[in-house]
Amino acid sequence: MKPYIEKLVIDPEFKNEGFPHQVAEKLGLEPFYMTKPELVAEIRENPGEDLFKTAKKVMFFTENRGRFLKKCPGSKGVICCNYYTINSVSGCPFDCSYCILQHYIENNPFITVFLNRSRAIDEISEFLKENKRIRVGTGELADSLALDFLLDESGFFVSELAKRSLFDRVQFEFKTKSAEIERLLEVKSRCPEANIVAGFSVNVPRFRDLEEIGTASIEERLSAALRLQKAGIKTAIHFDPILMLDPLFDDYMELIKTIFTTLQPSEIAWISMGGFRHTLALTEIIQRRLPGSFLFRGEMFPSDTDNKLRYLAPLRRRFYKAFFDKISSYFNGVPPLYMCMEKAFMWSDTGMKPIDNVFGD
Repeated sequence: MKPYIEKLVIDPEFKNEGFPHQVAEKLGLEPFYMTKPELVAEIRENPGEDLFKTAKKVMFFTENRGRFLKKCPGSKGVICCNYYTINSVSGCPFDCSYCILQHYIENNPFITVFLNRSRAIDEISEFLKENKRIRVGTGELADSLALDFLLDESGFFVSELAKRSLFDRVQFEFKTKSAEIERLLEVKSRCPEANIVAGFSVNVPRFRDLEEIGTASIEERLSAALRLQKAGIKTAIHFDPILMLDPLFDDYMELIKTIFTTLQPSEIAWISMGGFRHTLALTEIIQRRLPGSFLFRGEMFPSDTDNKLRYLAPLRRRFYKAFFDKISSYFNGVPPLYMCMEKAFMWSDTGMKPIDNVFGD
């Protein structure tokens, strides 16, 4: 099921840009013209039953006046995988209970599409003047593929990187909770040299059913991932957030079995895992919007470095070690697995080491 957009708004400064009008035509919508403050005010005055659900149906086109290319914002003291992000879209049509965007972009919760995304390619080129390679992707502030049928993010970035012959030094990831892969398959067939990865966030089915509203089922995601692998596109698997609750432990072990017996492990570029962590401000938002969520059924405590609440280290250690051992059984050698937002002691305790093809030079 494709996301539903019911209103398209264009910043008056860019009313003559062709792209938003093309999207409006695809959607069968007549565009409105408003500035960002005007749109924010309108949504706040007419929030419906839930401001975020209302805003997720609104798409706003404007220009990004800041930088596109940024280092993934790791917390202080953790081992960082040197991943870079491009935020060409801000906002997501899905409604995941744990999404930081509920707090991070509360003042503009609609889906914002930046019309000057070509500047992101310029920033990658500048980065490569002083660096050998870059592992980069969209999907930090938006789902990379959920709206690809409208925005053609995959077609744009692949074609622009190909024009500059950058795929020998750029590995580009599209991270998603959808099964929207048709456009990506078309792009790969036209540009077989493209060094692209389709990253799928995964979780146990009962978590997805309750906490990831509007997303593709786990079966749909794995079916899409397998099709991509057969078309020569590497995939990635992201276990994040892991709810480290004893009643879910066996479910996670079964999920691992399902994933790595369905997909070809040799075609998986990397696998990440991260325990559920959150800010106190996000806690209040989740409890207000989604009182039925089971995100807070485990005990969590504030970190001494970033004030995020996390499970205690012994519990994280037990889950991570079980994940590492189970996943390793499907690989000849060390799997391309890493932990997100964890300190060196956790890596040591679980017997893991940073992987060269993921962490780079």
